[in-house]
This record gives sequence, structure tokens and C-alpha cells, in this order.
Amino acid sequence: MSQGNGTPKVKANVASGNLLRQIQVIDGVAGIVGTAYTEDLIGKVQTVYSPADAKAKGYTEAAEPFLFYAINEFYQELGGSQELWILGTEDTMTMKDALTSTNEEGVKKLLNVSNGRVNLVGVCRKPDATYVSPAGFLDKDVQDAVLASKALGQYQQSINKPVRFLIEGRIKDAAVAPSFEPKSAENTFAGVVLGGSRNDGSASVALVLARACKYPAHVKIGDGQNGALSITEAYIGDDKVEEILVEKLDKFTDDGFITLHTREGAAGYYFSVDKMAGTDDFRTLVHGRLIDKAQRISTATDTPFLESSVRMTADGKLNDADAAYLEEVTRTQLLANMSGQISGAQVLVPVEQDLINTNTLEKQIQIQPLGYMTWIVLNMGLTQTL
Repeated sequence: MSQGNGTPKVKANVASGNLLRQIQVIDGVAGIVGTAYTEDLIGKVQTVYSPADAKAKGYTEAAEPFLFYAINEFYQELGGSQELWILGTEDTMTMKDALTSTNEEGVKKLLNVSNGRVNLVGVCRKPDATYVSPAGFLDKDVQDAVLASKALGQYQQSINKPVRFLIEGRIKDAAVAPSFEPKSAENTFAGVVLGGSRNDGSASVALVLARACKYPAHVKIGDGQNGALSITEAYIGDDKVEEILVEKLDKFTDDGFITLHTREGAAGYYFSVDKMAGTDDFRTLVHGRLIDKAQRISTATDTPFLESSVRMTADGKLNDADAAYLEEVTRTQLLANMSGQISGAQVLVPVEQDLINTNTLEKQIQIQPLGYMTWIVLNMGLTQTL
């Protein structure tokens, strides 16, 4: 500080912009849980930032072909450097086992090590040679994994570290009609990815993760304004996507799969609707990501108020001014941190709460999402005059 001058005096420097506490919430931090072969990498959680960094940490094509491919597909689509959390699992660990909430060596381990930082997890697998799935369109493990993941999703939500899962829709027999419709699972914490860049029945989970992390939470993975995906070939089973009947692709989407398709007048491949495995308000990935972000922001905003006090009226109600302040502080943070991502936010603190006896304050928080043009109807015809 420089020395003052003139007669003795007090000088005050008044700063602005301190009332709105900065809340740090990152829209997309991805994790991949998949088959590993190197003993040192099985059960180990690591963070990588680029393909070169991944190689340096042991995820080479020779040693870890499965994860190597997934990691490279992620960064190819991402087009830059970003943190990616990796957990290698035994080739005998099913996706169901990996997503079971009581399994401390599965997805839960990655979430715990990242301290909840990861909010999008892709789960994929290359089974060992002895593994045999029952007959059907999908590997039975896919359905089992979707159902098993609900408890883990609910748990993460309960501790204010919400997450969404993207499960590899491994195809067993593409000639058989699907018997499992993901939307019937009523678990919108999870989505099933169908199709990818290989013709071996696998699915490009890492591609979905990358497209989601590449853009903010409100942007759909199939947004045409962001152009085609980076892959040059796309398959569902061993069929090229462009050779599959549109009615069949429509059925996959209606059943609740996240799949690939082509678009009239546009080159390349795009994701279809970002369907999740259920029919509630969070039946699309974008809605789930938005509510997850809102939860993290609201939690961070209200944490400093824990064990603090508010005034009560003579009849045991919350003071109107204090209730209004608590409403506004959350609403302001939501609008500041989700500007352009939502249409609006509403926060209500009911004054008729028995805070004296319960010591529990309830807030009602609602966010209004943007509208999305998933389907566009053109009403056309000829006219005699204009």
C-alpha cells in the first residue's frame, strides 16, 4: 500500500459485486467405468486430461485396448483437453455389478474418489471369453444394469452429488426384436446407448459423454446447431445406421434408447433424442442434467445458512421479510449460474412452518426449462395469391 498524503484522514474504498457469493458448479465432468486388463489399473481410479496423458498412465492400445478406444473416442469428439475419470474393472464384473450401490469397487468407488465431482458416468464392458448372455436382442446385463443403477442414483441425489449414468447397450443378436424397452424401467438416472463406431454390437458410450461434456447442461446431445458427430462410420449391431429403415430407428427411440441416425440435407451422424430409461419429468438427459445442476447450486447456496436463525412472528410463522430474503438468495444464484440455460426459476419459502419445534426449513424450488424442437412440422401447400 502506498503512503497517503495531505492532512490526516480516513479513506474508504467501496467495492461492489460482493453480495452474490460465487458458486462453482461445472456442467459436465465425465467418468468411464470399463474393462481393464492390467493388474495395476484394475480397481484404480485415475484422472486423465488427454490421450497422451492417458497413454502415460498406462492406457495404451497394447495393454488396455478396450479403455484405450473409449478414451480416444471421448477426446476425438471433445476436441480438446478436459479431465476424464477412469476406473478399470475385471472382465468378469458385469455392468449390473458395477452399478450396484453396495459394490464399493464399482461406479460408487469412482464417485467417492472424485468426491462427487463426476456427474456423468459411462459404463461399458468387454466380457471375458466364458461369458454367455441369454438369447435376445440385448445382452441381459444391460437391462439388469439399468434396474440396478436406480438405487445408486437415488443415493447420490440424497447426498447432493447427483449423477446420470449412460449404460452400453450391448447387442447380443441384432436379428431379434428387442424385448426390453428402457422407458419401462422407470429409472431416469440411467440411459441406454445403442449403436456406435464399431460393427461388433458394442455402443459408443464415450461418444455420448464427450458430446454432453462439450456443451453446457442445457444443450441436447443431438443439437443440429453443433454439427455432426466426429465418427465417420456408425453401426447398430453389424448394420450401418444409414442402411437401417427409418421406422426401425424410430422404434428404438420410442422404446427409450439413445441411438444414432442421419438427417436429411446434412452430412454425418447425429444422436437421436436423449432418452433416459423412464417416463417422468427427467425422461431426457438434458432435463436431468439441468435439475442436477440446480440441486448443486441450491445446496451450495443454502449451506452457509445451516444453524443460523430467522425471526418468527407472534403466531409462530416465519418473518415475511426473512422468508423473502431466503427465497431471493436462491433464486438469484440459480438465475446467475444458469443464465441462458433455463427460462426461469421460482423459489418459495412458506411462512407457515413450525421451525421452532422442527428446526427444519423447507424451500420449494422449481426451474422452467427451455423449449426444444425435437420435431418440426411444416404445413405446406400451394396458394393462388401471396
